[in-house]
Amino acid sequence: MAIIDWSSGLSPEKEASTLTAPTEPFWCENLLFCPYDPKSDIGMWLHLGSVPNDWYLWEDRVMIALPGDEGMLSMWAYYPTPNESKPAGANLVMRCVEPFKRWTVKFDGFADYITKAEMTKGGLSAPCTRRRRLVIDLETEMVCPVWDAQSRAHSEEGKGDMTTQGWAKEHYEQMYRARGTVRVDDKTYDFDGMGWRDHSRGPRGGGTGQPWGGHIIAGGVWNSGRSAIFSCYWRPDGLITLEGAQVTEKDGTTYSATFIDPPRVSALIFRGEELTCTLRYAKGEAKLKMITDKSMWTSMAKQQAVGIDRSENGLTYVLNYGPVNWDGETGAFYIERSDPLCLPPITLKAAV
Repeated sequence: MAIIDWSSGLSPEKEASTLTAPTEPFWCENLLFCPYDPKSDIGMWLHLGSVPNDWYLWEDRVMIALPGDEGMLSMWAYYPTPNESKPAGANLVMRCVEPFKRWTVKFDGFADYITKAEMTKGGLSAPCTRRRRLVIDLETEMVCPVWDAQSRAHSEEGKGDMTTQGWAKEHYEQMYRARGTVRVDDKTYDFDGMGWRDHSRGPRGGGTGQPWGGHIIAGGVWNSGRSAIFSCYWRPDGLITLEGAQVTEKDGTTYSATFIDPPRVSALIFRGEELTCTLRYAKGEAKLKMITDKSMWTSMAKQQAVGIDRSENGLTYVLNYGPVNWDGETGAFYIERSDPLCLPPITLKAAV
């Protein structure tokens, strides 16, 4: 078994929240956990972040896909979080138990209920009054080393540069197992699944860095010990500004990989969409076949809690969960993608 450096060379301080007010305009910090359990059929998108230019406020934004066609839950709030409680918002709390190895994620509050039909139609334009009691209690244990955007982009297999991005200057991702419970009103679900997480710091918005044209972030976990992470970001003209991938084999050995044929958004399909891509690394190729079981979509401009952005140039943010096949072994995946569906598809091209 390989000796695993879970941090990939990052210092443990990177896992802690910044407690000193930033001097750089639009600087903020963001954390995201996206767990999925195929058995309970629940997918979650749990986001915490400080507000650009209002650093003392923390936003917690939650979206949950309920089992089957039961619909979605959505919550969005702001809270002036004391330093000793960070990272946390009004209802969502994330705690680092062991850097790059274990975190807890808890939520205690209410969330708005949205039907599948409402999400597909375009979401709700007014505050929702159909609130559901929501309690989340998860323990997560990482299953692969950190994928650090800057170092991976500068590897032989990567593209672009993290420091030129307009949404952060530091960013890393990691896959994990998640276990615990999710309570919706009076019903409690045992949760035993996988997930993807990230942590970012730096200016977000304000016109700094490369403009956003779309992106793909994905990850998968297999019971054999395999895992994979892959990401791609591009400008409105299709120029790739950041790309990289990482594969962990059954023995715990991790490799940088080349991300081939990113699965773009071409239509909004709730279930049964087939997504394929190839990750090329030192030991060969991981040909991944993903089938969506669970989907949510929202507006990149955050004009809607959950729904479709039909405006000209509007970027729809698509979240999918489901089974993924790698060489005959089935695991579970999370993928998020954004594309302006009201415009002709953008052809991606690597930076020279």
